[in-house]
Amino acid sequence: MGKMFDLLKEGLEEAIEYHKGNVKLRAKEVFIPDAPKNYRAEDIKNLRAKLGITQSELSLWLNISLNTVQAWEQGLRNPSHSSLRLLEMFDKDFSFIKKIIKGKEEKRGARSTKKQGDCPSHVISKSSMAAKSI
Repeated sequence: MGKMFDLLKEGLEEAIEYHKGNVKLRAKEVFIPDAPKNYRAEDIKNLRAKLGITQSELSLWLNISLNTVQAWEQGLRNPSHSSLRLLEMFDKDFSFIKKIIKGKEEKRGARSTKKQGDCPSHVISKSSMAAKSI
């Protein structure tokens, strides 16, 4: 009949065999979290204050516009479900974000210690190639 029919038939036959006790199936328990807290305007302002970040920084972390964060905090709009989940994660444990920020700052600091004119080891100028070939 068709590939989809064959897959459905195979699945149903396997379910029947399992029900009869002829087959043992692998089972995996999956955690499904409750819906995130519904963050309102005041909650978002308080969360930002707790985290010590600006509206602009929050918009960058959530990959949304600054106008969206402002609209949330004015009560004009509500965060989407995915944004609510991220806000909840930030609220519960912001330490992973701080680790990311710290890592970026350390990389930026390492770059700023180089002298002007230094180039990364993987960049070779034509003049250095010419000097090596002599």
